[in-house]
Amino acid sequence: MSGNMDTPEADFIVVGAGSAGCVVAARLSEDGHRVLLLEAGPADWRPMIHIPAGMVTLLRHPVVNWNYMSEPEPGIGHRALGWPRGKVLGGSSSINGMLYLRGHPADYDGWAQMGCTGWSSADVLPFFKKSERRIGGEDTYRGRDGVMAVEDYRTILPLTHRFVKAAQQAGVPFTPDHNGSQPEGVGYSQMSRNRRFRHSSARAFLQPSRRRSNLGVETNALARRILFDGRRAAGVEYDRGGSVVQARARREVIVCGGAVNSPQLLQLSGIGPAAHVRSIGVAVVHDLPGVGANLIDHLAALLAYRVRGEISVNQLRRGTLLMREIARWCLFGTGALTFGVSTASVFARMREGRISPDLQILFTPGSYDRSRFGELEHEPGMTAAVCAVNPESRGTIMAVSPDPKRAPEIRPNYFSAPEDMDVTLKGIRLARHIFAQPAIADAVVTETVPGFAAQDDAALTEFARMHTTTVFHPVGTCRMGIDPKAVVDPRLRVHGVDGLRVVDASIMPRITTGNTNAPTIMIGEKGAAMIREDARR
Repeated sequence: MSGNMDTPEADFIVVGAGSAGCVVAARLSEDGHRVLLLEAGPADWRPMIHIPAGMVTLLRHPVVNWNYMSEPEPGIGHRALGWPRGKVLGGSSSINGMLYLRGHPADYDGWAQMGCTGWSSADVLPFFKKSERRIGGEDTYRGRDGVMAVEDYRTILPLTHRFVKAAQQAGVPFTPDHNGSQPEGVGYSQMSRNRRFRHSSARAFLQPSRRRSNLGVETNALARRILFDGRRAAGVEYDRGGSVVQARARREVIVCGGAVNSPQLLQLSGIGPAAHVRSIGVAVVHDLPGVGANLIDHLAALLAYRVRGEISVNQLRRGTLLMREIARWCLFGTGALTFGVSTASVFARMREGRISPDLQILFTPGSYDRSRFGELEHEPGMTAAVCAVNPESRGTIMAVSPDPKRAPEIRPNYFSAPEDMDVTLKGIRLARHIFAQPAIADAVVTETVPGFAAQDDAALTEFARMHTTTVFHPVGTCRMGIDPKAVVDPRLRVHGVDGLRVVDASIMPRITTGNTNAPTIMIGEKGAAMIREDARR
């Protein structure tokens, strides 16, 4: 970087080295631009980041995780939920369950219909393909030459095969590829994994780019605020080793902090609902009411079953079998240590008149001890996570202090829209119908959660309110659009100011159908392409 250590300068400053930020920084540096990438967390050297099965140890890790909490809410029995977000190179792509799901084409066509020109399914497909290195699938849909490895499971337990067959017996069609021409139905999971290791954005995009002298990366660099010259973003103030540093941006500041940190940083910089910005002691730069609004997340009800006659992950990750699995992972890159969060998924439509799924059921050939976070049960088990993937509930994320170390207030307003509970209950019944099919029924001893005694709507509603949990997919808090409540335009430029963009999951107008990491990487690819295009003009 040019400038001196106290006042570094770059053409572009990227705030946040997460799923999108690593993509943006790497792509911008390809053109010779001087790029400074700031990450609040440390480098991604910890072994548990890279071993797929290590993800459970990261969900409450005090160093690589922001460890946010939502506010207690009536829709979920006045509970507060843990919101893990990655605070490390790679962001949440370094701690997540590694599922690679693009969503449904109707998601992106819906964005375009909402005024987000250039974001239809046809528009975004090239950017999915650009990042992807995939063996198998249809050439029309899948990328072959990208840097992000997308793999099938190398080891599939018989319980997963049973579940896939049972779903078909229950009337769910089979799809060979949820990321291809048939995203609806039951199919096997794909992962962002490179042989035996997790393939985060940091490893796929950033690591190969760091040899470039025009790309600077600072870790443990917490952004305090965006600096403005009038209404133009001119740099970023951030913490570095106990000192406050002001870096200058000659062209643009690009915020890639994710759905929690991006709206918080905008508000701390004077961009957001004017009354709220003033209330936390920050001078208003631009009154932008939508900053922090439109929060959307996926909430799941977990059904658990005791298993007989089959091996589950519960047995494979303890005792002598664990030693065998470690050897398989080290020698062959196979076995239970390569597993992500789910080995198969169902996508189905629960509400009439829909053109795309509103339900996802994620199957895992293992079950967790509800009294001990992250620990598998001793007895063999399996789990189905029932998730309303197109929720109507909307929440907010609002800064509570000018201090960036203070966590913002997270109010998802779960189940505030009755449609979300309706889809969840229908999904529970579909999951039970699947587990009653001949292909898997003889492996079921009993349903341990919620238990077969919970049958009517009242009992299942109570179960959903008291036991659902987030699956960590917050989006939408810096919504893209052209209306007065939108935060960024379709080129991801923040309305009302110059030289400032947001490029991450927070720009989604509506959440995608399924896990959100692959769409966020696509947003990084498309955002970087637009920035490079504008820089050439």
